[in-house]
Amino acid sequence: MQLVSPPQPGRKLLLAALLCAVSCFVAFSCQRARQSEHRLPSTALPSADGGSGKLDTVWVSLRWGQTLDGLLSARGLEPDRRNQLVRAFDEVQSVKTLLAGSQLGLLLGPSKEIEGLLYRPQSWRSVGVRRQGDRWVPFTEEAPTITEVRRLSGTVQTTLYDAFLSRGADPELVMLFSDIFQWDIDFFVDPQPGDQFRVIYEVKCAVTEAGNVPLQTERILAAQYVLGRKVYSAIYFEGSPGKSGYYDEQGRSFQKSFLKSPLNYRRITSRFTGARFHPIFKRIQPHYAVDFAAPEGTPVVATGAGVVVDAGWSNGLGNYVRIRHANSRYETLYGHLSAFAPGIRKGVHVAQNEVIGYVGQTGIATGPHLHYAFYENGRPINPLRLQRVTGEPLPQTAMADFRAVRDRFLAELATLQVRPPLLYSSSGWPFPPLPNALSVPRP
Repeated sequence: MQLVSPPQPGRKLLLAALLCAVSCFVAFSCQRARQSEHRLPSTALPSADGGSGKLDTVWVSLRWGQTLDGLLSARGLEPDRRNQLVRAFDEVQSVKTLLAGSQLGLLLGPSKEIEGLLYRPQSWRSVGVRRQGDRWVPFTEEAPTITEVRRLSGTVQTTLYDAFLSRGADPELVMLFSDIFQWDIDFFVDPQPGDQFRVIYEVKCAVTEAGNVPLQTERILAAQYVLGRKVYSAIYFEGSPGKSGYYDEQGRSFQKSFLKSPLNYRRITSRFTGARFHPIFKRIQPHYAVDFAAPEGTPVVATGAGVVVDAGWSNGLGNYVRIRHANSRYETLYGHLSAFAPGIRKGVHVAQNEVIGYVGQTGIATGPHLHYAFYENGRPINPLRLQRVTGEPLPQTAMADFRAVRDRFLAELATLQVRPPLLYSSSGWPFPPLPNALSVPRP
């Protein structure tokens, strides 16, 4: 008796399902291919004779693994013209930056021949090439710009940087803000949870169809920081042509003779004292300086303008720099440097905030840190308790104008409401505010 295999309906169903899936995929792929190309209204671009010609813009997307040359080849452009176009385009936009999915506009003439290429690396900027006779001419077009006045306020929870960025601020704004107050506030150690900030500033924006796009923070007009119970207010004022700066409410410049600290440090390991147990010599002795712990290589700046009177080696301090300031009344000393900044030597003039060296542990030291000493008429002074001389005041002839500017900005700053802090990580991952929460683990 002959055995006959029974029919297997499962295989037929599987085959039918597979054919259906392939059909759907092909249809979907064709639909996607049709969707990747779309036309825009005719665009007027300058022609070779200085007039303008109407061109149709057809936007296409680069496929995975496709180059600009390959896209133009698929559109039927001859090899010589294709190579010339790619070279001209590369003058305004590197072809290496064109990745899969990049949108390119083909500029088509009345006969549908390629007359140019358009690309928008930013919403406010377009680059491309346009045929003029036998040549491809690159061009760049940027949206017009305006200056906007914007306002920002908030509360510090962890750092000033995180507080600003949690409000959507540009990092450049944080730097400008901290630079204003750097003579009075060390933003690496002074801020406390609950401190408040308010700022009015100017932003350069590109005017686009989708709205104004911020390009660059230009300057701060007024700023305020509440550190504990003390309020610092800074007003930008142009006292005379070519002379401008930030002044407090009494019209005194915020710029002081000396910065609060010579570096961005992690912690203070040894303070100014007349009796300290030396960790190496194992005995009590004076320490008329402040030791700032920081990673090796951290830049060290001059806290005030002056002249380098010594830059060399000491068995105890290792590499050190001594600077004389302000009519020889003050001197500062920076020790245990890993290296000197280029050009730092005896007799050189240095500006305030100029890098003079880098943190190290040369000489007698247990770890990388900066030994910072301050002297007045040869007598050591505690740098952390230095009574900083008030900034230069505005002349009386400018005070009336300054008061008008000051009162207007102070009134505007007072209207800025300080919201509860947003939880934010400086890595750029913002957290939504949660009640009674100080930190949230990142998933």
